[in-house]
Amino acid sequence: MSRFGRTEKMIFTGALLVLMVFSYFLYDDSLLFPKSNTGELELIGSVAISQNDVRRKNLDTFSWLPASRKDNVFQNDSIFTGDRSEATIQLQDGTQIRIEPNSLITLNLKNGQMNLDLRYGNLVGELAQGSSLTIKSGTEEFKLEGSPTNTQEKPKIKFNKAHSGTVDLKLLSGDVKYIDKKKQAVKELPKNAVVAVKKDGDIKPVEKPTLLVKTPDNMNWLRVNPDDPLPFEWQGKGDIARYELEVSPNEDFSSVALSKMTNEQRVAVTEPLQPGPYFWRLKTYDRNGEVGVVSPAQRMSITHLAGPQIVTPVQAAQINLELKVKPQEELATTTEVQWKAMAQLKHFTWQIAADPEFQQIIKDGQTDSLAAVTPRLPSGTYWVRVQGQTAGNNVSPWSEPVSFTLNLAAHKEERPNRPVLITKQVDFKAPTGERNPASPEAPKLAWKPVLRSKGYQLQISKDISFAEVEKYDITQNQVAWSQFRPGKHYYRVQAKGINGLNSEFSEVGTIDVSVGGLTLNPLKTINAVGQAPGPKETPISWSEVPFAKSYLVQVDKSKEFTAPQQLEYSATGGNLTLQDPGTYVVRVQALDEANKPLTDFSNIQEVMYTFRTPLVAPPLMEPFNNASIFLQTEMEPFIWLEWKKVEGATSYRIEISDKPDFSRTLIAKSLAGNRFLIKEKVPLGKIYWRVRAEAKGDAEMSEWAEKREFTLYHQKNETFVK
Repeated sequence: MSRFGRTEKMIFTGALLVLMVFSYFLYDDSLLFPKSNTGELELIGSVAISQNDVRRKNLDTFSWLPASRKDNVFQNDSIFTGDRSEATIQLQDGTQIRIEPNSLITLNLKNGQMNLDLRYGNLVGELAQGSSLTIKSGTEEFKLEGSPTNTQEKPKIKFNKAHSGTVDLKLLSGDVKYIDKKKQAVKELPKNAVVAVKKDGDIKPVEKPTLLVKTPDNMNWLRVNPDDPLPFEWQGKGDIARYELEVSPNEDFSSVALSKMTNEQRVAVTEPLQPGPYFWRLKTYDRNGEVGVVSPAQRMSITHLAGPQIVTPVQAAQINLELKVKPQEELATTTEVQWKAMAQLKHFTWQIAADPEFQQIIKDGQTDSLAAVTPRLPSGTYWVRVQGQTAGNNVSPWSEPVSFTLNLAAHKEERPNRPVLITKQVDFKAPTGERNPASPEAPKLAWKPVLRSKGYQLQISKDISFAEVEKYDITQNQVAWSQFRPGKHYYRVQAKGINGLNSEFSEVGTIDVSVGGLTLNPLKTINAVGQAPGPKETPISWSEVPFAKSYLVQVDKSKEFTAPQQLEYSATGGNLTLQDPGTYVVRVQALDEANKPLTDFSNIQEVMYTFRTPLVAPPLMEPFNNASIFLQTEMEPFIWLEWKKVEGATSYRIEISDKPDFSRTLIAKSLAGNRFLIKEKVPLGKIYWRVRAEAKGDAEMSEWAEKREFTLYHQKNETFVK
């Protein structure tokens, strides 16, 4: 690059000078626009205080000039304050106007009345006693007039005008009247209360803003999708134009992650936010755009609902297994799928498919645990995935599909050896009645143990072809057949291999189960009394026989049982009916379910059936009825009484009385014979006697014989008077 020439240097230097001159003009245009002659302007006040960026401009000038302390303020001057700047204007009538930051006003004195055009910003005006101030805001114009008072407290008013054009007033001290110039309405301003100037010139109190947060603190938001709405709700009252929701990761809100403005009392946040803890708060803004109320910081957390993560099998796992099976088509196995998931996920759906796109789904299952077992699968490659669901039925995304490959091979194993029976012929006698503790209670079957077996199958059948069998799974090499039944049975044993292969059956063994004999108990003799013989019963019983369905009883008068009467009983006893008197022999035999003999006949018992007619009253013989007997002495009379014997009688009862109705008995005795000798002393006079027959075995007695009487006399009785 060539160096500048002399001409170029001159042009460059001139350009710099021009740039510097115009830059100065931008800062101070007094050279371009000379200040008006202040002597011709009406002085209305001065700058009492000026801090930072305070500027002044007259209506007749173009540029803004710095306003310093003690600078004069003239008619139609505008005062501007920047950020963190303020100024105080002292009017000639003693009124002070303090202009707060970011404000713009124009002062105008008309007909001795100060008019203040408030463009925007905040002012504090202090009125002199008895003075007034006219405020103009756009098309609105009102007058503030200090009330004459004797107190030292000066009227002080705060003005606020937002860029929206609304004007607020607040009486800080003193008494001030508000005068609407249009309506000529006069009102007293309330102290320490903000009032708003309405468009119609009227004023109304401004309600303090209040804020009530309705969304609970410490909310845990669960988002299935990143833009799922997070609802916030509150209730606001008073001077509130809009709300601002702020979300920050810090409690001091030094950094704000999200800010949303709304005019409603609710808002739904759909903006993506990273999972984690947050703080949130609400701000209210009044109609002037000023911050009103700030709620306390509330805690919240955001969780994104992530899908489960499969732990086993691992991605692209190769599972090699050797299965001990017989046919090739049984080469299949199950595998367990495990996963981990968020605590919010309570239910799971899992799928296993034969393709990564899950078009060929093999199994679709549900579970509440963190694991599932697949169905039996043959060799091949499979894909599995899991999806979770919360208690509120929110569904998570599917997990990352995991593939695994099954490589299955058959393991061939030899069959177990054929079992060898230790006892091929088993004879067993079923116990009956009271058992001997030393005797076996069931047939014992045993065989030699077989290596590489996990158990045995015992088969028992009534026929040697084993068409109908009873099967028992046995873990040992011996067993007691507790469900035995009488008769001949066949049995065989098969060993079970560990891999499912079974051995051949052993040789066939036999089991002969016999039942012990019956014992018939002694029978009671039947002694019948009556007018004619007939069928009579006597109890019969015998010992119980296991497996007996019923019992056959044979009754005959011949010991050879040539023509027996046969009776069937379902229990081990009952009543035996004999048709007519005589001596009988009885035996019993047990029958099985097919009514075939289960045992031999029992021992023979004999039973007798006797019959006789009832006892009759014995006929009386001596003394004759109405006999007279003379006694020689006063000693015992020695008188014989006699009657005829009665068939079947074993004893006789005699009664002697001196009363015809036997209401008083002198002698009463039971005698084996048919005569009685009176040896006792009896009174003289009429004596009555009677007899009846008795049988001890049957406790039977006849009627009394018709009584007889006799009269006793003594020789001293000469008249023989009865």
